Amino acid sequence: MAQTADIFSNFGNRDKNRGQSGGSGRDDASKRSQTLRTQSLVSLISQFGLTAIGFLSTIYFTRTVDPSIVGVYFLFFSYNALFYLFSESGIGEAGVKLISEGRTKNEYYSASMVLRLVYLMLVVALLLISSVLFPESTIVKTGILWWIIAALLIDYFYNSRIYAAYSDGKVNAFQVSLFLNTAVRSLFQIVFVWLGYHSFGLMGGFLAGMIAAAVFAQFYTSLKLVTFSKDIFKRLLTYAVLIFLVMSCYLVYQNIDVVFIGEYLGETEAGIYRIVYQFSMLAGLAAISMKAVLYPKFSAWNENGQIKEITIGLQVGTNISLMLAIPIFFSFLVLGSDFISLFYGAAYMPGVVPLYLLSFIQVITVFMYLQGICLNAVSHPKFAFLSIAAGILANIVLNAVLIPDYGMEGAAIATIIAMTLNSVLSYLFLKKVIPVSYNWKSAAKMVAASLIMCAFLLTVTYFIPVSNIPWLLVVFTAGGLLYGLILLKIDKPVHDEVASMVKSFGVPWPRWL
Repeated sequence: MAQTADIFSNFGNRDKNRGQSGGSGRDDASKRSQTLRTQSLVSLISQFGLTAIGFLSTIYFTRTVDPSIVGVYFLFFSYNALFYLFSESGIGEAGVKLISEGRTKNEYYSASMVLRLVYLMLVVALLLISSVLFPESTIVKTGILWWIIAALLIDYFYNSRIYAAYSDGKVNAFQVSLFLNTAVRSLFQIVFVWLGYHSFGLMGGFLAGMIAAAVFAQFYTSLKLVTFSKDIFKRLLTYAVLIFLVMSCYLVYQNIDVVFIGEYLGETEAGIYRIVYQFSMLAGLAAISMKAVLYPKFSAWNENGQIKEITIGLQVGTNISLMLAIPIFFSFLVLGSDFISLFYGAAYMPGVVPLYLLSFIQVITVFMYLQGICLNAVSHPKFAFLSIAAGILANIVLNAVLIPDYGMEGAAIATIIAMTLNSVLSYLFLKKVIPVSYNWKSAAKMVAASLIMCAFLLTVTYFIPVSNIPWLLVVFTAGGLLYGLILLKIDKPVHDEVASMVKSFGVPWPRWL
């Protein structure tokens, strides 16, 4: 497929074909390009910031707080993640889909608020009843019951505010809200843990972050409460359930390997695998960012019949995601053992080979993730669910077969095969609905640039072996910069797009590039 000089500029082509003047069409294209560039950059920076803050704060807590208190906090965190799943991945994502369509926005927003309230009341009632019926339950004995209820009440306002902004196209406000939540939470926790209030600091920070983010997002929420029909509520509930099933499957993907490893190999191996899996997700940050930017736009374009924009958007999102996933995979092949030994210690070295495989999984995840959210956005969540359900079934069978003989590596191989199946199925389903095309030439150039980067990393580490974290980060960063420079030189569309993005923020682009 022919490459374009500015891969974002095509998003305005349909406006020009609708009888608008050439100048107006070009203006619309320019505005769309600028918006997408800004949102993509803010989203990516936000994801890196979230990852860095979470990583550093976790290291501080594990070295400062008694493990039993950290364990209670993570128990509190896990229960909240479980209870938030339907309100966030179900109602929230369904609201983004339906509100971003542009019709009856306030009605769908109002229906989502009522559905959230019903869900909140049911969950709180079940928690209170279970605490009476099972007074020896973990939630009651650890004292986190009232913390969980407080978190659920605050989450009602937090999730409704950030998703209202997100649904209304304010992606930057959504990303900044997520970043603010993590930043305030971590700062609160660090300060109070330092002061000696360990339990209050950890769980209180969780609440403080949501409150700060909710207040910020409120300033960017323009949707209003109005009356709505039963059909509006029914459609929202239907989408919420379907998308909830899809997002629940993603969580199963992230945890099923650990469950099987714990069963067959033991808790130590399960912990090692989970740590390296989380570390490998660095390669998938761009895909998460592009999902946040493109999902509401896909939905709006689908409603307006702008299928060409969806096709181009999927290609652009995939290219940008692979631009990060491919070089990180290759860099981990060279530096993975150094990262594991220096960041986590010798006890985690059995996770080095799984890290290689799990990093490759992040490349496959780019297609699985973006094709999945595209199916949701074009009103085919059933196809997304069927493809991911088939992948999970394959993963369960393969885990049972491979883990006893091949250990953690077997679990990673099982996930590679399962996610490949998932990606192929979602591609075939999506191709039935819209045209799908990928820029494989650009992906090949990313691989070529990554191989040159690997040669550089191997040469540097041969003459100056990695022995400490600062030198490791210097080498890793230098390799990344070299990869970027090579890609800018050998891929003109990428060069022109990056240059346009930099210039749009008022930063001069070096002539030598």
